[in-house]
Amino acid sequence: MNGIVLALGGGGVRGSAHMALLDVLSEANIPIAGLAGSSAGALAAALYAFGIRVHHSELGEWLKDPELERLQKNGAIHQVSRLVDFIRRPYLAEGVKIRQGYRALFGERRIEESPIPLVIQACDLTTGEAVMLRAGPVAEALAASSAVPSIFPPVAWHGRLLIDGDVAEKVPVTAAKALQAGPVVAVDVSNRVIPSEPRTALEAALQAGEASRRRLLSIALSQADLVIALEADPPIETFDYTKAQRAYELGRQRAEAALPRIKELLFRPVPSRKPWWSRFAQLKPQAPKSSPVSHTTQGQKQHHS
Repeated sequence: MNGIVLALGGGGVRGSAHMALLDVLSEANIPIAGLAGSSAGALAAALYAFGIRVHHSELGEWLKDPELERLQKNGAIHQVSRLVDFIRRPYLAEGVKIRQGYRALFGERRIEESPIPLVIQACDLTTGEAVMLRAGPVAEALAASSAVPSIFPPVAWHGRLLIDGDVAEKVPVTAAKALQAGPVVAVDVSNRVIPSEPRTALEAALQAGEASRRRLLSIALSQADLVIALEADPPIETFDYTKAQRAYELGRQRAEAALPRIKELLFRPVPSRKPWWSRFAQLKPQAPKSSPVSHTTQGQKQHHS
């Protein structure tokens, strides 16, 4: 009984549900053998991995950004000004307060120092591939993993521009499986999907993009051993920190309901596997003798990020 591996997805304030899950697992003495997180899930994973205990209701004070509060205001004049910002600016918020919060929480801690194997997932803005961050400053990795396109600027990381890990895979099941540490429990904190007919061309384009992301999400979740879905209804807005308690309570309900199945996973026989990096050596092509060009697989790029 080595433990389970958690794949924690993004969702802003709905990430409080991850905190609830981790509390339930701790109370039930469920061992955690590895953690992979994206965006809000990366924050929850890193806090747990490093043993940093912050009450879910306090996270808003650490990470609340005045720029985001301004973006959420209602009113016709404000909506028009926001639309102008979308057209004229590359992003709507600098994210300074959030990055300061990450640094205050984690200081100089580095991912590779984590007592529990930890992956923080981001996405390469140029290629769209998932980037599994296994080394480097935790605070900077979290800033990259939560850099929502159009909201926050991308983060420069060793020659790459990184954005929110949800763009590549909303729940980082692939990263969790790469740890090869145990059965994977995927936690999706998305709102419940309510079908609606688009009223404008912009809404139609946004809904089409969201439908594509949901399809990719379903493919990723199918690879997990167990999926816990929040399915908040009515929806909890991504940056509405007043709903943190509701997200936590709902997350706790979902976690307690899933606890019997999680315990079953602990005693399921796990086949012996080769180290996860070994398969990349098998896939490395042989360069022609006349060519000095070397080849690198996608997996190797992720391994060295």
